[in-house]
Amino acid sequence: MKRLVSRSVLAACLLLLGLTMATAQSASTVEKQNQSASAKTLERDFFGAIRNGDAQKVLSYIPQSGVNAGPDAHHLTRQEVEQQFQAHRGLYCYLFDSSCMDAAINLGNSKRACSGRELLTHSEKVRTASSEVTRNNVQQAILVAEVKNDQCANVGLVDFIFNLDADGWKLFSIP
Repeated sequence: MKRLVSRSVLAACLLLLGLTMATAQSASTVEKQNQSASAKTLERDFFGAIRNGDAQKVLSYIPQSGVNAGPDAHHLTRQEVEQQFQAHRGLYCYLFDSSCMDAAINLGNSKRACSGRELLTHSEKVRTASSEVTRNNVQQAILVAEVKNDQCANVGLVDFIFNLDADGWKLFSIP
């Protein structure tokens, strides 16, 4: 009788363990799907804000601590970003307005620098993608735009990195 109870208890424990593992795997799958949907939503909303020239929407993604911008990851405070957006210079031009971009003139290259907005709205080819990763316990979303525009010098891949914080997705790095 003891042996029968032990087998029954063991079988019940194994069944519960299996259900727990299946539930954990299912929860993990749901979490991954939610993350993917979250990154896809961010991709749609952020690139949409750039396409529409919605500086206020893009500014809502800038955290109070500021953002790293440019190839050298120069740190800009939120106040500096706001000032650039208001004055239509710097980061504002890079994201929204090709006509005010400060770009070195390369006499050997007839192509001009183009804003993100122009690249996203006037290119022969535009593909966007997003993914989520966790680095150093920080959940990040990476948004990438692949653009082909024969009129612009700064084409190829453009990526934006976001960190997830209590207020939602916030820009960490702008190329």
